[in-house]
Amino acid sequence: MLSGLSARRKNGDREGGEIPKHAVLPNRPAGSPPRPEQQAAANCMTAILVPDAQTRAGIAAIRSLGSAGYRVHAMSPHPKALGLRSKFARHRAVSPRYRSPQFVDWLRAYVAQHDIRMIVPTGGLLFGLRGAFDEFQPLLPVMSDPDRLYRCFSKTAVFEDYAAAEPSLRLLENHPRSSVVSLSETLEPQPLPAADAYFIKAEGPRNDHDDSDAPTLAYARDEDEAQQALRRLAAHWTTALVQEACPGTQVGVSVLMDDGKALAVSCVRDCHSRPHSKGTMSLRESCWIPEIAEDAVRRLSYLGWRGCAMVEYRQDQASKRFHIIEINFRYWQYLHLDLYAGMDFPRMQAEWFLDGRTEFEARPVLGVVSRDTWPGEVAQLVNEYRRKDIGTWKKAAATLGFVGRFFNPRIRQDFAFPGDRKLLWLNMLSYMGDEYHSIRRKLDLP
Repeated sequence: MLSGLSARRKNGDREGGEIPKHAVLPNRPAGSPPRPEQQAAANCMTAILVPDAQTRAGIAAIRSLGSAGYRVHAMSPHPKALGLRSKFARHRAVSPRYRSPQFVDWLRAYVAQHDIRMIVPTGGLLFGLRGAFDEFQPLLPVMSDPDRLYRCFSKTAVFEDYAAAEPSLRLLENHPRSSVVSLSETLEPQPLPAADAYFIKAEGPRNDHDDSDAPTLAYARDEDEAQQALRRLAAHWTTALVQEACPGTQVGVSVLMDDGKALAVSCVRDCHSRPHSKGTMSLRESCWIPEIAEDAVRRLSYLGWRGCAMVEYRQDQASKRFHIIEINFRYWQYLHLDLYAGMDFPRMQAEWFLDGRTEFEARPVLGVVSRDTWPGEVAQLVNEYRRKDIGTWKKAAATLGFVGRFFNPRIRQDFAFPGDRKLLWLNMLSYMGDEYHSIRRKLDLP
């Protein structure tokens, strides 16, 4: 057992169902919250471990919690992880990889040595701790039932749960037509939902060895392409969720949930009219779309989720109809935008988990725009160049827009965080170095 762990409050997981009327917009607390300087002073001795310091979401969490005064331990299996160089990281640790047999023992010793009070959950970390979840659960701001927790990380299981729910819960409403396909060694043509195009999401590694580098996502323009993609994915994965590819603008709903109630909610939308083929949002704006926010909270409530999550949608701007794409049960790629818009989810999650706070005054500032320039916006531009359905003039306009946004003072940069702007330049240099080496490999240069 971990030394120094105290029993925390019961999780109060619920079976889900109708959400309370106040769940979409968080309530204001009856009393005034502590002033920032008071809260920071109270936090300064509280150690929080932030894994995946190599990711954009991990870096945002480090900055958020460090700004709030917590003693942040940044962790990554990559020695050159950008988050390890953040000024808001009080301590830095290079860990074994999550799948390594040494990882759990290493983490156990690190937690005991540094008196870690909370570990920010990520997908990779949770799966690395699957065999020791009960031991580390008191440090993790997630639901306490491991079976329900890990089921949430299966896209096919979540769809099956929605399909089996009472129709009155409307969980298949605003859901793209979908089917679950079992991938066998000799895959025969599978019955697929009627659609003009498909997204295919595979899961369940076929072999014991690490399949983490094998592709899990495929896009198919018709049923024939979808059947071919399923045969390719079957080499590495056992199951796939086949979804109708829904058109529209990408929308994200960020939520902090506790016992079926939303403690904090915000929305963002993609500023690009043509979304990236891989679904990333490199230029986004804070907004408020109540009907989509309510749908997201209802889905998370039914699953009994506790903690932070992001629900991804596509919305048709003409009809305003929307469809859920997927749920990410972890911090999200655009988390910096939430911080800039006043929705400090990592800090709120820490105060909820460590201090028992369940009401927050947070309201998103609307119209805040933030940009993932390297590599996000570059990848978006390259994606535009490769498209065959748009002409030269639109591609030229995309190029001018990419350049012009450098001179727009309204647009913020993810990595240009106040007090930590060095990471902006380090990220740009790292990206340029990676591209240089990639070009050399493609040209087979020594």
